[in-house]
Amino acid sequence: MEKDWLENYSEKLKAIGHPIRLKIVMGLLENECNVTKICNGLNVPQATTSQHLGVLKSKGIIEGRREGTTVCYKVVDKGIAEMIKKLIEVCNIELDCP
Repeated sequence: MEKDWLENYSEKLKAIGHPIRLKIVMGLLENECNVTKICNGLNVPQATTSQHLGVLKSKGIIEGRREGTTVCYKVVDKGIAEMIKKLIEVCNIELDCP
């Protein structure tokens, strides 16, 4: 296996290893959301949410798209998206994410 790939995905897995970031990714699989909706869904302050979004964005897992004064986020890493979808399926999880 390519060493760069292993290091890259190891970092991505660390990023989604935090419960809040995992929940953000799970919620963004089906819906694009802005920070306000994500904050409300997670029940955490905007500063905390923005910090977690920054980590996910820096690892290339999510991407933001500006709509006027707001930014809508979505999952752009197809490998991570498929892995999380499989995890949801295997663990029979019902999503109640933002």
